[in-house]
Amino acid sequence: MKSLSNLNLLQKKYMIFDMDGTLIDSIGIWNEADYKIIDKYAGVKIDLDLLQTDRENFLEHHSNSDIYIAYCEYLIQKYDMNISKEQLIQERWASVDYFLRNELTYKSGVPELLNLLKSMGFTIVLATATTQRQLDIYAEGNVCMSRDVPFSDIFDYVVRKEDVVHKKPHPEVYMRVLEHYHSSPQQCLVFEDSLHGVMAAKAAGMDVVNVYDKYSDKDRESINSLADYKIDFYCEFID
Repeated sequence: MKSLSNLNLLQKKYMIFDMDGTLIDSIGIWNEADYKIIDKYAGVKIDLDLLQTDRENFLEHHSNSDIYIAYCEYLIQKYDMNISKEQLIQERWASVDYFLRNELTYKSGVPELLNLLKSMGFTIVLATATTQRQLDIYAEGNVCMSRDVPFSDIFDYVVRKEDVVHKKPHPEVYMRVLEHYHSSPQQCLVFEDSLHGVMAAKAAGMDVVNVYDKYSDKDRESINSLADYKIDFYCEFID
């Protein structure tokens, strides 16, 4: 892994960010949501880390057109819950909606970095598996987030879950950025928290800054072997 001091920003034009786990601390709320639902409908209390690992394994190995509906179906079957998949996905949303709108904030240093990069003339891109429904909350429904990072002013281009067929670690989300701007991978710098995100960016030929997130600790060794740079906090990159 290289030192940040070796990064030449003059060679870069596009700054590309993942969302969940990279710009915001959101992974844990889905663990809590699944825990509550399984406890409510199956009477089973599952370790949060096991829940996250199980969910990530499912999402990695399934390519359904609506992966989150498929995941709800999987939970119903695995824990023998008496609830429809449509009801379950609504329960998951209801469980996290208040938090997303009222308590979720950007990671420390995110607004400062995005605004600094924008002022320096970089093109700022969001490349995420996040749904439009969630992005709408971040952009408009969460007062603090919409104030700190006005989406329409900061992000020049957004690639969402609805825009791609393949999930990370497939590089499609990053290839979409290259196609949109007719750019080369060498002009791009990606910020990612997870192993799959880092794998996707590297498969697209891009340099990657790994942003530390505790929910990716189980993959830390693999992440460190693939990422070009790493930061624990955004202030390190700003400095």
